[in-house]
Amino acid sequence: MARDGGDGWRPWRGVPRLAAGALAVPVVVGFVALGAAVLVVRSLRDAARDTWARVPTWRRATRQHRDHENSDAA
Repeated sequence: MARDGGDGWRPWRGVPRLAAGALAVPVVVGFVALGAAVLVVRSLRDAARDTWARVPTWRRATRQHRDHENSDAA
């Protein structure tokens, strides 16, 4: 019982599809995680900017402190 030369053993035809699927899943998960990280960092940055803009007394205190250090130079 000899096989015809044909396309090869049928279960091996599915291996490239399985390999592509196995590689695609981590790539997609990585892109989703990267996008989520970018959104979180931008949100935190914007929140920090808004907070810093609403607290002018903190900004004045840090500026006076810096000027005071620079004015004591001999």
